[in-house]
Amino acid sequence: MNTLSLPTFVSVSDLQRNYPALLKMLKTSQKPLLVLKKNDLEAVIITPDFYQSMMEKSQLYEEQLALSAIASYKKEKNDKKLVKMGSVKELFE
Repeated sequence: MNTLSLPTFVSVSDLQRNYPALLKMLKTSQKPLLVLKKNDLEAVIITPDFYQSMMEKSQLYEEQLALSAIASYKKEKNDKKLVKMGSVKELFE
C-alpha cells in the first residue's frame, strides 16, 4: 500500500531530456513527480498502482460518508426530528 510522501519536483525541460531516467525513478520510488514550468505546477505524474490506491481510498471515503449520512438520517427519523418542507427554498432560509 502506498503512503503519502514528499514528491519529487522536476522541470518540463528535465522531463523532456531525462524522461526514461525519471520514469524509472518514479517506478522505484513510488513518489509522485511534480512537473514545474516556470516554477508553476504544470502536471503530476504518478504510477498506475499509486493512482489505483488513491481511487480505492477515495471510494472508501465516499462510502463512509454515505453510510454516516444514512445513519444520521435514521437517527433523526427515530428521534422525530425530521421536518417536512413545502419547497426547496425553505432549505436555504
